[in-house]
Amino acid sequence: MKIVVLGGYGEMGRITVIDLFETFKGTIVVAGRNEEKAKAFAESFKHNNIEWARADADEPQELIELLKGSDVVINATQYTTNLQVMEAALSAGANYVDLGGLFHMTKKQLKMNNSFEKKGKLAVAGCGATPGITNIMAAYGSGLLDTIDSIHVQFADKDYTKYDMPFVVPYSMRTIFDEFSMEPAVFSEGKLKYVKPLSGEEEIEFPPPVDRATCFYTLHSEVATFPSSFKDKGIKNCSFKGGFPKEFVEKIKFLIDTGFASTTPVKYKNIDVVPLDFTVSLLNRFISEKDRIKDVEFLRVELRGKRERKTRNAVVYCESRSNSRWNIPAGTWDTGVPPSIIAQMIAENKIEKRGVMPPELCIYPELFFGELAKRKIYISFQENRESIQNLTGAKRH
Repeated sequence: MKIVVLGGYGEMGRITVIDLFETFKGTIVVAGRNEEKAKAFAESFKHNNIEWARADADEPQELIELLKGSDVVINATQYTTNLQVMEAALSAGANYVDLGGLFHMTKKQLKMNNSFEKKGKLAVAGCGATPGITNIMAAYGSGLLDTIDSIHVQFADKDYTKYDMPFVVPYSMRTIFDEFSMEPAVFSEGKLKYVKPLSGEEEIEFPPPVDRATCFYTLHSEVATFPSSFKDKGIKNCSFKGGFPKEFVEKIKFLIDTGFASTTPVKYKNIDVVPLDFTVSLLNRFISEKDRIKDVEFLRVELRGKRERKTRNAVVYCESRSNSRWNIPAGTWDTGVPPSIIAQMIAENKIEKRGVMPPELCIYPELFFGELAKRKIYISFQENRESIQNLTGAKRH
């Protein structure tokens, strides 16, 4: 078996590679456009089952040649390359997994369903934390209800780390700028609409130590797939809200408002400079490596509907804590691990479906949750505000 991780030395891809290294018995290929970084990261494991290769989504023939003979390609590069990598996977006869498409890209990816189905291959779109874990949490929660009125997704984090830097990059800054500036999609009373970025602010209850967090609308892929995936159960409402620290939100808003996230080139000393490229390059210096990370993140999926004609409210939680062994924050640990789990399920023929689909339509929740628990990522649920029930052996802290 062989799994290729495109962007495998990046902030998310490296976590996927680490998990594959610890759990996968086949060959792992760390691939990316920077040959030196791919080689250095692969060789850092000092193990012969990890190889490296140069590959660029903008050079399709090179990528196709690399993917030939592979069971799965995990695309851990920027979501804007998803279609290109999917097309290369299809040409090479490989299955495909990515971390998400930020709604609009996901919609485009789903249109490739027939092409993958005809070739007997599977592409799972959105396999990080959110989308990803949250989709499978929703699939589990839907099994508790006969009909569904609404599914609402949120996340929040509690960080105890004492950082030696003025700014902390939680994940791709390009994606963060898109999430904070593009109009969020909301499915309301059976109709899709777009609302103002960062609107819909409300206090959401989470388990301790997060307790309560201020969450607001951002653009996410769950809203692109849930209305269709749960149509048969009558879903009418769906939304996604993120809970970011207040200071972080203020800094991102300032950068957007002052033009530092603009994609329109500006002249500086007779050189055309794209502000977004410069800002991302600058902020990437603040990816924490020397600080000892200590945080906890909760994903929250709330479903409202009926069971046996009685109104029910079910909330499914996912708890992730920073990985002390590899010094990985909770929010990136629970994002990098799922692509590894799902790619291994595909390689081991544990998923029957073929085509292009979101995780909620092709992953068995109990099997997936069991794999998360092995990585100390735990799932629990609560019905009608009763006590929280642990599904995967989580120990409350």
